Amino acid sequence: MRYALAALAFVVAAGGAQAAEALPKFKPNTLYPDARASLLQLGWRPALVPASSKVCERREVTCEAYPEAETCAPFGAAACSMLWKRGEQLISVMTIGDNDMLVRSASCRSGC
Repeated sequence: MRYALAALAFVVAAGGAQAAEALPKFKPNTLYPDARASLLQLGWRPALVPASSKVCERREVTCEAYPEAETCAPFGAAACSMLWKRGEQLISVMTIGDNDMLVRSASCRSGC
């Protein structure tokens, strides 16, 4: 019984490690256009967000330039959520900044 539990724990841990490795990582202060190019090279594709679902008040230019833009705040840190898909995985890449958008983080939305 102990052997079965240890084997199960190993399988769960290994699966968790794969999921953590699946998320892309970016160096601090990576510009979003550079991160976007890296994502495309890694096999990620922009998740097309319908215009009717976007929340981009006063950031329409950003949302028009990036079909993956889900939301963009009009003030403060000017954070945006950009959705990317690879297979069944869906991630959100968060950016900050208005003119020079920098990647803040990447997180799993589903399938990771």
